[in-house]
Amino acid sequence: MKTMQELYSEIIASNELKKAFVEAMKADRLGDFLKAHGCEATVEEVGEFLEAKAAEDAPMELSDDELKHVAGGSFVDSIECSHKGNTCNCSNNCIRDCC
Repeated sequence: MKTMQELYSEIIASNELKKAFVEAMKADRLGDFLKAHGCEATVEEVGEFLEAKAAEDAPMELSDDELKHVAGGSFVDSIECSHKGNTCNCSNNCIRDCC
């Protein structure tokens, strides 16, 4: 008999099995699907397994410090610049905006 992890790996690798799995879930025939594919898991165990997989795949939250460095811009705490001959101390602004 297969474990849920083994069957899951097979489902992920096969579009045909993915479709059959989804159809079985929609038709409330998951137990029949599991038996037909030699899986020893219960319907409840499949639910728990899928919830755990979803939690593993959930995106991690970024800290405030990490968010400051996200693509789309840069974060400068403080920098000396000499744009247009000026010298100033820029903080959290584009260098050109401070000069």
